[in-house]
Amino acid sequence: MKAILQRKLALNITYNVIDKKYIPIEQSFGAYCCDNCGKLIANIATVKNANGKSFNIGFDCLETILINNHLLSALDIADYEKVKKMIPKVLRAAKQIKESISKNPNVNITGLKFEKPTYTSDFYPFYWITNNNPASRDNDYLKLKEMDFDFLITTLKNIFPKLEITII
Repeated sequence: MKAILQRKLALNITYNVIDKKYIPIEQSFGAYCCDNCGKLIANIATVKNANGKSFNIGFDCLETILINNHLLSALDIADYEKVKKMIPKVLRAAKQIKESISKNPNVNITGLKFEKPTYTSDFYPFYWITNNNPASRDNDYLKLKEMDFDFLITTLKNIFPKLEITII
């Protein structure tokens, strides 16, 4: 059982999750520290208290707050576990994208244009944008089981800040 430790955030206050994202530490240059424990974080949950004040906390501190009587009404433990499982999947997808870009050094890849799924699927089709040309015919797809599309896009934008990642 995980120990519940009082840190900077009071445990007798209700918090709501307003955002969750993954930003690699090397991409953020160590700019994100947990507002609860002070450690560097890559898995970031933004929570807001009843007074409207927002805090960026790591998933470990989020788990502690979740376990403490389910104070976070917008995200339960099942949602937290789902997000925790999605992160390695997005990292593997990002590695595939990086490998494709590095294998094609003569092609100026400037972005990715994703098709927003209209039904539940494990396939996320996208187009490679070359030379800022959105009409690229070079399409591809990512196969990711049990993935939240918005989380995928937000995380890829954070991993690839120089690429233009858009949605059709």
